[in-house]
Amino acid sequence: MVIHAEFFSFGRMDVHQLREFLVNQRRVSGWTQEELAERSGVSVRTIRNLETGSNTNPRRSSVELLLNALGGAPAAPAGPTVWYSGDSSLVPTQRTRPEHDRTQPVPWHGPRPLGDPMVGRETDMRHILASAQRSRLMVLTGPGGVGKTRLALAAAYRLRPLFPDGVAVAELRDCPPEHLEPVRSRAELDRLTEGLTGDLGGTGRRLLVLDGAERVVRQTARLARRLLDEHPGLHLLVTSRRALAAGAAEGWEVEPLRVDGPEDGDAGVPSAVELLLRRVRSSLPTLDLAPHMPQVTALCRLLDGMPLAIEIAAQRLRSLPLSSLLREENLFHLLDQVDAGALSAHRTLSDSVRWSYDLLPAPHRELLHDLVALPDPFSLDDVLAGHQGSTGSAPQLSHRLAELVDASLVQTLRQGQYQYRVHALVRHVVERARQQSVAPCGSDVDEYRARAVSAAHSAA
Repeated sequence: MVIHAEFFSFGRMDVHQLREFLVNQRRVSGWTQEELAERSGVSVRTIRNLETGSNTNPRRSSVELLLNALGGAPAAPAGPTVWYSGDSSLVPTQRTRPEHDRTQPVPWHGPRPLGDPMVGRETDMRHILASAQRSRLMVLTGPGGVGKTRLALAAAYRLRPLFPDGVAVAELRDCPPEHLEPVRSRAELDRLTEGLTGDLGGTGRRLLVLDGAERVVRQTARLARRLLDEHPGLHLLVTSRRALAAGAAEGWEVEPLRVDGPEDGDAGVPSAVELLLRRVRSSLPTLDLAPHMPQVTALCRLLDGMPLAIEIAAQRLRSLPLSSLLREENLFHLLDQVDAGALSAHRTLSDSVRWSYDLLPAPHRELLHDLVALPDPFSLDDVLAGHQGSTGSAPQLSHRLAELVDASLVQTLRQGQYQYRVHALVRHVVERARQQSVAPCGSDVDEYRARAVSAAHSAA
């Protein structure tokens, strides 16, 4: 189904025809505006304004994303649309899957994306969809709890028409840490991926998502190079708290949601606030937070716009008043009592950061302790000035700071002079560890070592 030409003519757009098409095709497909937003990466507000006619000059990139999403709708008569990337947008072509295969769904192996619409990720999604077509290796980085997995799975779902041999997802979080057992970690990584690529041959086209590669980042880089050499039609989408040293990989840093400033989100509120309101409405429709918007914004600001923290806070609001969560000294202690298993691969909120802290060498931990004491944002000069006369030269301190950034424990602000900040969740984990004078108990690393010892005893 070719749907671009009828809306674009000599550089001008027939907005009325576009409006009619969006409304009719969305309804025929059985999608709500929120579902179309989820599949296209265009905000609900933009879709609403287009369908009501209040937006008479939409961005071409937004229109193309909507048309592409509707081109792959179940009710589309010509089957899934195949896309190519001309610049940074997705453009449908007349090329479709073979006639005999049009009714067959694209295979999907592994965890599937959540069905609820994403919030505040339109820019991320647009970049990932375009980059995944011009590069065979895409790496999403960011701190624990920022939403890398959800974003990767949602992007893979939208990209699936490009890959007739399907999408496969491998979860790498259970691989043994490569710095503890490199041989076992390599063997486990090879085993996980062999079952998902062994049938491809030389011409198969498949998207392989490697989720949670931070435990085995070097092994993943090695594996990526080998797989891309062996399978010319294979594309890789990797999520990791650390960047991969893998040649021509395209990287994208997933940042927290916005807390302040204008945003093209639902009701025009910042995306972090919109996420909290959505989660509260879905789990507790009788709770009206509209009269308390300043306090809602303040809570999202305390949580630094981290999606996992916001979703857990929304759960907490079922039993605790908003005022109790606004006490900064108790905030993360209250949220840590909530089981995050349904929202994340981690048991609690702090688990999303804790194991990264536990893996740090002692000098890096000491530096992170010092950084927590600095007011945000701080510069490299501030770090060096605070360590004058102490152990560690300026190059060593600079290297350790860079390592903390690479571990997604320190965020870099790159506008003009580089500045840095430590997210509130990281501060909470570090301060608690410092108070205990030991690494936080119950960490993934401690549990992994305990399981390894138990397994050795059982084998004996």
